[in-house]
Amino acid sequence: MFRYGRSLVTLGVVVLLVLLGGTLTGQGRVLAGPLSFDFTFTCGDTVKAVSVGDTVEFYPVLTNTGTEADSYLVTLTENPPTPEEWWVRLCAGGRCWDSTETSAVIWFGEVPGPLEPGLTDSMRLDILPRTSGQGNFTITVESLSSPGVRLTKSITFLLSAHEQGPVVNQWGLIILILLILTSGLYLIYRRYRWAKQT
Repeated sequence: MFRYGRSLVTLGVVVLLVLLGGTLTGQGRVLAGPLSFDFTFTCGDTVKAVSVGDTVEFYPVLTNTGTEADSYLVTLTENPPTPEEWWVRLCAGGRCWDSTETSAVIWFGEVPGPLEPGLTDSMRLDILPRTSGQGNFTITVESLSSPGVRLTKSITFLLSAHEQGPVVNQWGLIILILLILTSGLYLIYRRYRWAKQT
């Protein structure tokens, strides 16, 4: 009888510990809700190579992933050693500006108003390299509505511009390839003709 009572107490303690442990670990699994002010800033292609004089475009995308409408400060930075002769323009939030105006507030005020949750802004970065060299540009987006928290995200774009080869050299290469193909076809024809005669 005494042994049976002791087993019952042990079983009760084990059950109590399991319940208590489940309650404690269950508290660790509480899922946090989405942030009131949050966003993603992405771009599929951030590295390109072009010829001097060809305009290249990058298309970064800003998406409001928070639960509140938000406005943003967008900053365009030309990092050294980007040549000064290059022309750069950024379009975002319904307006465009060049690299002489480094920052702009977008999705602000009554028109067009803050960017609503779930909506995106497809930006466009245009670069015209007027000389050969390497370009390095950073676009930084900062949420303006998040109280007491500086929420920023950046993307760096790399561009390489080179002088285009003379057109004569390109045509010369094409003519050389055509001559080689023609010679090969002529030799095949002669061999076929010789085999047919014998």
